[in-house]
Amino acid sequence: MATPMTIEELDAAIEDVRTRIQELDTEYAGQALPDEKRAEWNGLNEELEGHVKLRDELVQRRERVIALAGNENAVVAGADTFQVSRAGVARGDDIYDLTTIRMNAGNPEEAAGELRDRALRSVEGAVFPTDRKSKEDCQNRLAMLVEGGDESVARRILRTGSPVYRRAFRKTLRGEPLTAEESRAFTLSTTGIPIPYTLDPTLIHISNSVVNPMRAVSKIITISASNQWLGATSGAITATRITETTEATDNTPTLAQPSVTVTKAHAFVPFSVEAEGDWPNMEAELTSLFADAKDDEEATAFVTGAGTGVNPQGIVTGSTGTTPASTGLTITAANLYSLEAALAPRFRPRAQFFANRAMYNIIRALDTAGGAQLWLRIGDLIQNDPASSGGVGNTGLRLLGYPVNEVSTMSATVVNATKIMLLADPNFFVIVDRVGMNVELVPQIFGATSRFPTGQRGMYAWWRNSSLLLNAAASRALTGTT
Repeated sequence: MATPMTIEELDAAIEDVRTRIQELDTEYAGQALPDEKRAEWNGLNEELEGHVKLRDELVQRRERVIALAGNENAVVAGADTFQVSRAGVARGDDIYDLTTIRMNAGNPEEAAGELRDRALRSVEGAVFPTDRKSKEDCQNRLAMLVEGGDESVARRILRTGSPVYRRAFRKTLRGEPLTAEESRAFTLSTTGIPIPYTLDPTLIHISNSVVNPMRAVSKIITISASNQWLGATSGAITATRITETTEATDNTPTLAQPSVTVTKAHAFVPFSVEAEGDWPNMEAELTSLFADAKDDEEATAFVTGAGTGVNPQGIVTGSTGTTPASTGLTITAANLYSLEAALAPRFRPRAQFFANRAMYNIIRALDTAGGAQLWLRIGDLIQNDPASSGGVGNTGLRLLGYPVNEVSTMSATVVNATKIMLLADPNFFVIVDRVGMNVELVPQIFGATSRFPTGQRGMYAWWRNSSLLLNAAASRALTGTT
């Protein structure tokens, strides 16, 4: 049975096949096709006819159901799932035409609601070229941003998700000329090309958090209308018991308003001209490369970032409360109990350990007989759960009953006055993302020896984010001692 495809997916597939047919015709202009190319030519034309026939049928079915439904809600399940929510709603590719959104000065929420509605329908039929997250995970993440954020997120999804924009982006990577319609689709930014939202790691977090668990356990905030997030924190309110008719006391906590200003990070992603010839694989490869580049940078920035200038404040840097380990640059079981005792009881229920794996191996050697029962469970590596569900750490282990996270950018040796381990509540560590990754295409990369082309192109990508530990008391660090 053929894989079900939406009309939008068929449009993209039809464009790919047509492009390849044109390439073959250009390559062998005025010549007979070789046998293997002739077989490819015949197969492409057969595939094209099949796609066009199926697309025509799906369009006719959709129009028929809409006609039968009239102005009522209508839903069709199957290969081409769509929903009509009201009379006159945009359908199919029309959802990407922002000029058709009705503006009502008396009810500005109407236009914003239509933007969100169209963006959600785009997400519903989207294809995400990654095997690190399921389609449902990607859709849920985007739906949360659309429904919980301002309209700029929905607008970006519609501007970068249309078949015309995706086609223009694909042609740009290949160095092919754009049509007038495709050129208009790229007039979205004067500082680079926004990448299609299905590839954007600032919208869809696909890192597997193997050695950088911060995104998996921390509080993630996405902003889109400014470069700064303003929060609010307070100390605990003190409650007391009193006798009848006794006057209340002022228990107002101290309020603070921490702020996080996002700063730019960037990366250069090279790819071969051979890779760009196979766009489906190229899409998946670009997604992985972008995500890995971000993850490598964030593994340092969100852990040991200085918090000054353009640098985010890492969780280690923000953990100003320290507990010294035993002298002689050693770690004992008593040190772990002291570290736990130093963390305020308010933060212990959701606390987790963070350290380099080398520290855990030292601790494992302390309890070879299991007498102290430091490790409650030694199991297989399992996926890290988000903080909202309690989390189990990215190692699948528990130390003193707390989830254990490996952080490869923390110290691998016991060093004097250096923070070698944290016990922290990651809910007080906030990561702020500014929606949107932009790219610039570098059409040729030249070698270092003779400055000749290497057969590679490159994507210069940039994005903005930052991080901050909102309450230093929520984390306690163990330090080495000579």
